[in-house]
Amino acid sequence: MTNNVEEVICLIKHGKDGELLVNGKLYNQRMPGVETLTPLEIAEISTYIYNTWSNDHGLIDVKQVELVLQDCITTKKE
Repeated sequence: MTNNVEEVICLIKHGKDGELLVNGKLYNQRMPGVETLTPLEIAEISTYIYNTWSNDHGLIDVKQVELVLQDCITTKKE
């Protein structure tokens, strides 16, 4: 997670189906997204995640979130 901010942003917004490996443990359940969140809200949530639990990533910018979300939409359509 700490190395893939883009994937976390997409997960927050769109959720995920299928397998997900977390710290060596395999999960295979639907993780619902929250499609109603704005880019600002996703930036705030991501900033919290990446600066809590001994993480020190810094600010996740709204413009970065907007760009990532455009890629998420493109990837989902393919």
